[in-house]
Amino acid sequence: MKQATLHICVSSVPSLHLLPELLAAYHAQAPGVRFRTSCSDSLDVICRVSEGGCDIGLAGTKTAAPGCGFLPVTSDELVLAAPNTPHFREYQQQKEPLRALLCEPFLLREDNSGTKQETLYFLRNMGLSLDELNVIAVMDDAASLIRCITLGMGVSILSRATVQNDAQSGRLLLFPLGQSAFLRRLYIVYPSARRMSEQTRRFLDFMKEYYQTGQRQA
Repeated sequence: MKQATLHICVSSVPSLHLLPELLAAYHAQAPGVRFRTSCSDSLDVICRVSEGGCDIGLAGTKTAAPGCGFLPVTSDELVLAAPNTPHFREYQQQKEPLRALLCEPFLLREDNSGTKQETLYFLRNMGLSLDELNVIAVMDDAASLIRCITLGMGVSILSRATVQNDAQSGRLLLFPLGQSAFLRRLYIVYPSARRMSEQTRRFLDFMKEYYQTGQRQA
């Protein structure tokens, strides 16, 4: 008998900090299901669910897409990450360092990432545009971007979950964005009912129950 396979498309933050425990929990309940996972940026995840390129997705933002629904499941705080150097440690003494930090060399995620979309939203709330930043690199690999920050290239706005270990080990300094709006949501992206297989529906129901308290953190 052919075993059921779920194709799940995920963006970078959910891939690292939601997907492993989610798959382990579902496997314990449904050991006969096999998984295929693909990692991409958030807008591509949404597009692939919309076009039927995968069964279900996890993304760091939402946008209008034909045949897609979005279910917010957990929170993900965005922070400004900087190298742990004497120059940047001086900012820790300032009461409101964000505007000055945004004048530093800036490393940016690629256009379609959820982090990039939320960074633009944050800048608009600050009365700034991307053109006003000193963007020295645009990168589609979050791990490489973080490594560049630890090596002193500049600063970036990233998910706290992706940089917490580097901060705890002393390689990075983290500055809160100071606005509750930037405790962003992560989303399950699911196809419309008419396109959803029974297997996908069971997995979606499991995720709804798994996150029903709304208190699990990325």
